[in-house]
Amino acid sequence: MEVESLDRVCNCGARSTLTTGWTDENPGRRFWGCGNYGKGLKTCRFFVWYDPPVQNRSRSVIVGLLRKVSAMEREKK
Repeated sequence: MEVESLDRVCNCGARSTLTTGWTDENPGRRFWGCGNYGKGLKTCRFFVWYDPPVQNRSRSVIVGLLRKVSAMEREKK
């Protein structure tokens, strides 16, 4: 089995970063994205999923747990 390198260079030549998404659609799913994204530099749209898609059941469990944790944290304040 080949191991993928942790160093990726995106289309604009910047080093890409491995980031974890926490959207409701892809909770905990990692992806490669341009290191210049959001820095006001070139608009680069480099984006490649690292992890396979999240299964529907896993997605609903993760999102539900995240919402419960957020509610508990708000109650503590």
